[in-house]
Amino acid sequence: MNGRFSVSSDTSQNASGALGDRRRHQRKVDEAIRQHLADMVSDREIVMSEPRRTLVVPVPELKQFRIRFDTGSDASVGHYGHEGDKAEGREAGGSHRGKEGGDQPGSDVEETDVSMEEVERAVFSQLELPNWDATKRARGAGTEYSPVSIARHGIMAHFEAKRTLKAALLRRALSHHRQWTIWPEDLRFRVIDPVPSEEGGAVLIAMMDTSGSMGTFEKYLAKSFFYWTTEFLRQKYPFVELVFLAHDVRAREVDEETFFHRGASGGTVSSSVYRLALEIVDNRYPLERFNIYAFHFTDGGNLTSDNAVAVQTGKHLKERVTLFGYGEIHDTERNPSPLYQEFSQVPGLGVVILRSKDDIFRAMTQFFGKSQEVRGA
Repeated sequence: MNGRFSVSSDTSQNASGALGDRRRHQRKVDEAIRQHLADMVSDREIVMSEPRRTLVVPVPELKQFRIRFDTGSDASVGHYGHEGDKAEGREAGGSHRGKEGGDQPGSDVEETDVSMEEVERAVFSQLELPNWDATKRARGAGTEYSPVSIARHGIMAHFEAKRTLKAALLRRALSHHRQWTIWPEDLRFRVIDPVPSEEGGAVLIAMMDTSGSMGTFEKYLAKSFFYWTTEFLRQKYPFVELVFLAHDVRAREVDEETFFHRGASGGTVSSSVYRLALEIVDNRYPLERFNIYAFHFTDGGNLTSDNAVAVQTGKHLKERVTLFGYGEIHDTERNPSPLYQEFSQVPGLGVVILRSKDDIFRAMTQFFGKSQEVRGA
């Protein structure tokens, strides 16, 4: 061959190529995250033990360019392509072989660690709170500064010229002095005091069945849903209050640590947790000031004599909150409970059945999916 290949030593070209490779690799990572969101959301280690800050995602190996000769033409011409072209069944000339047993290795896949922040960003970008009313304001944790009073002493930055002039004119009129002067007692200044800031109000009321019938599988799915829901609210909305309610035959408000690590025992009376949620809403979170989201997850087992009361109380709770969601966890193909069947007939009340860990992400998108109406499943 008479032609010659030359290699440039321009460092800027090398840097550009490296940057392009990094971008290609990041695109592959982003795509792998999107494809494996359901698996990542249901990762057991996130909820059942100390949360990890990295997760592993399989990513197709980044192929490198190589120079090869096109032997399918009369003249020897250099072509470039990806390593692994033949491994994917492509001939050098670009034609495809028929379906036959191949002797080439498959494409390589590498496992790449991705941060929890990347996973959360991918998950939460698809979610939003339904029926969010931005006009509802609640006192937040921050502070803002507002002029609330007038004083005779202060700094010149807060000097009130008009009020000072009015005070001087009033004093002059009352004293009948003809001389025009501003005395020290005429000076007026704004007093700036910190006051609690007003932020968009959101409240999550997390209700979980902790009766003896809630086994490891049921607790895992319920806690996974609530873990991702609380993280979603904390990151995407400016101010959120969290209320955690656990129940068996009686309901009680617990802290977050107890909620996620509480054992299971006792019978099940679902109406007890609905009554407690109603009391909390009435006493602490008026609907005119808060966006209230209440979710109850259970295995569906409930004291038979309580079913009618639980349905009626649940319907009442639905009218007092922005959204009421009911989740039922089944490890078998049994029929939904009477509570599920009744709640599924109530307009605006979201219901969902979880049978496997993949259903956690499905429940999230059903309740919080953008531009999707909450409905039964």
